[in-house]
Amino acid sequence: MRAGVSKAGVTLGLGLCLGLLLAGCGDPLSDVPRYSDVPLADDAGQADVLAPDAPRAPVTDDAPQRGLLGLFGAKAAAATGDDDAPGRPPRPGAPDAREVSLGVTLPYGELARVCGVPNRKLGKKIEGYPEKGSQYVLYDSVPGTTAPRTFYLTGFKDRCARQFTAALVIFGAPESYEQLHYGPSGAELPVSSTDAAYEKVKSRVCRVRKGKPCGSKMRTLARDTVFVSVYERFGSNPRWKNILLHDGEVEAVDLKN
Repeated sequence: MRAGVSKAGVTLGLGLCLGLLLAGCGDPLSDVPRYSDVPLADDAGQADVLAPDAPRAPVTDDAPQRGLLGLFGAKAAAATGDDDAPGRPPRPGAPDAREVSLGVTLPYGELARVCGVPNRKLGKKIEGYPEKGSQYVLYDSVPGTTAPRTFYLTGFKDRCARQFTAALVIFGAPESYEQLHYGPSGAELPVSSTDAAYEKVKSRVCRVRKGKPCGSKMRTLARDTVFVSVYERFGSNPRWKNILLHDGEVEAVDLKN
């Protein structure tokens, strides 16, 4: 366990998770049944799981490119005057289309972009997903507290961080999602916007029908696809925000109950 950060197992009652990303407290989800307790049908589609015992790679900023790509990239950055110049923004009306300045506090449930800010100013690196070769990296602006505060998430195509307010943030991998939603109890779960968006992403990447597990393409899907559960309080939460990320973009956002 790293200083100031504790991890909880994947839980059924409070949403999908692989790692508990919070500072300074014990596990608030210890009394909730875990994914491992959920009975799975024989055809529930045990996907190719990312190697859980693989050594954790340190989360670092990307190394500079060399050769022609590095030369052209440096010229482009010089032309804009900013090495972190943002790329194409999300489509109008997208849940993360709004852009705010660093330091603005958002109400719980809102999502916004913060552009042109070096990662070192976002706070403390808490966790990356996947653990090895992280596509997305989570930063805590005020580590060491259980109160709601600003979190930042990087790894998007437009090179802008995503900002939201939470007391607890959990990454949920596609494998865990499929174990729950395609298992015996999955038929009773309500279908939300992130569920529908996941079916579309899975269909494109895995070439499988709706309601079927990804199967042999799970490693490919899991490289840049993850659910982010955002909790307003540390402890009991009657609802929480769910964000589906894929290929460096926000695919869908909804509110789970």
